[in-house]
Amino acid sequence: LILTQDNHLRADTIDLVKTLVPGLYDQGVREIGLFFLDTDKQRELDELVIEGNEKTLAEKLLFSADAAMGYIEYCDFIIYIRDFNLTLDENETAIRLLALGKNGKVSTDVLSEALGNPEQDNSDNVELKLPVFLWISSEDVELLPSYQENKAQEESEAAKKPVILTHHGPGNKYYRWNGLIEAVSAQRDIRDRTYAFHTADPPFPGWNNDEAGVSADIYIVTPYAYRAVQAIPDFVSSETASRALDFYPDIKMKKPPGWAAFRMNRITRKKAAQYNREIEKLLLPGNAE
Repeated sequence: LILTQDNHLRADTIDLVKTLVPGLYDQGVREIGLFFLDTDKQRELDELVIEGNEKTLAEKLLFSADAAMGYIEYCDFIIYIRDFNLTLDENETAIRLLALGKNGKVSTDVLSEALGNPEQDNSDNVELKLPVFLWISSEDVELLPSYQENKAQEESEAAKKPVILTHHGPGNKYYRWNGLIEAVSAQRDIRDRTYAFHTADPPFPGWNNDEAGVSADIYIVTPYAYRAVQAIPDFVSSETASRALDFYPDIKMKKPPGWAAFRMNRITRKKAAQYNREIEKLLLPGNAE
């Protein structure tokens, strides 16, 4: 399963992933790949999430992957998985978080390896990989391995092709499909506002898969309020400002480190605040300026 996130500022998508974890575990998923963590820190990530080593900080792992992603909810998700593992019995296998990033971007090689390398011959001598759940950005879909390159491979490739999920949310400053899904949800009991459908067989007319922002197999709707993530206070410090520069290309280190760190943290806060303002001013497409 691959969840594609259309906007990394969406806290409601993080809420969705948290609620999926127990069900994923029951379905045999023991690896969850994350776009916002770096493969170079995989060992430290294992120490925190699997071994419960509190000397390894989630904030440090997030900073090492992308200093511009200093948001509380992403750190909380890492801790959530660690705490989930602590509830398991000794004979149960812990969930492993798999870092998919490299220098601030998802690694094609790591992504392919996590999926079991679809180009590999799936003969009787090849051990089948347990199901995995990957969480990536929508723009990273193009990094996925190619499937069904010709008719002869179609049947075997279809068996290995991952299922792509996407989470319903607002478009660029307006509601998708004239607010159709919001209107349907408002008429339902709160217990019935979580549902999903195959994009090939939508439950209502007028569906246009292009509106999802990515070509997905399953579209998920949840009752979570649209909201932005929250910035971690002082995520970048004067001591770490020079290391964070790669993730803030518009900032030049001519200024004192303390001032550069202040600007970086301010940029992170402003992005989240701007998204929240856009949510508050959502328009129907027909009324958009």
